[in-house]
Amino acid sequence: MNRKFTEIDETIRGLNASTDAHFKWLVKILRFIANHDIDLPEITCDDAHQRCEFGHWINTRLQEEREGKNFVLDISKKHIRVHQACRNIITAINDKCQTDAVFNVFEQSLLAFTEALTTYKVHLLQLRTSYDALTGLPLRRILDESFTSMNNELGAEGLYLLLLDVDHFKKVNDTYGHLNGDIVLRSLAMNMSNNIRRSASMYRYGGEEFIVVLHAKDDREAVTIAERLRHDIAELEMVAGEHIIRITFTAGLTRIHPDEVLREVLERADQALYIGKKSGRNCTQLINQRLETKKFSG
Repeated sequence: MNRKFTEIDETIRGLNASTDAHFKWLVKILRFIANHDIDLPEITCDDAHQRCEFGHWINTRLQEEREGKNFVLDISKKHIRVHQACRNIITAINDKCQTDAVFNVFEQSLLAFTEALTTYKVHLLQLRTSYDALTGLPLRRILDESFTSMNNELGAEGLYLLLLDVDHFKKVNDTYGHLNGDIVLRSLAMNMSNNIRRSASMYRYGGEEFIVVLHAKDDREAVTIAERLRHDIAELEMVAGEHIIRITFTAGLTRIHPDEVLREVLERADQALYIGKKSGRNCTQLINQRLETKKFSG
């Protein structure tokens, strides 16, 4: 299982375990109210939400979570309200002035807290389906959802899309078998992911096609990056069972212009990729908005 899936699964397990702990916390409240001969800071203190097991877990998630930070913040706020409502009930009972209102607030806060937990879990499960199980790369869906904001934020600095296709991949499957073909795709994804700049991002487009969105100030820099990646893969010896397999890829490269939609950029890159394949493969084909192309290979 790839690292992204593992991270998501660990988050879900942690969420489930800490949620169970909070239900046990509710039982502690009842015991506290019944006995009053024990001191439970995780119930009575103003910072009780920091002391319970769920509080420890959510604070860790606040530090580690990136993609779903808004969900975690919402859970944290509603968790705090649960503890506040709990203390209000205890105070009202102690003062013998409890009313339906304090219990209603506690009920509403619990329901809101549970709803926030469910929403986050749904987000995590949806996120899990947005990553390719074979390569661990994000799928096209994530690029679809993030492309506009990415272009608005970074397009002025220079963004390029590289659409690449493994050359003669059917022959790899026919010669070495589909399981070894899968190993080749995994090796390609891992090596390219490790060798692209941190500012770049890679996606599995489908089959043996991949997308890299990279930062470059001009065509020359973008071609240099694309060609370095192509040469790195061409020189890589991939171990698949008893076999040593070497592959090449052909790529269509194009600049992402302001206000362009992803479909337009992909169509242009796909046209360049097609030209690259027809001209002999194992090359980078640069294309501009006027659909003028230039081949780089060797």
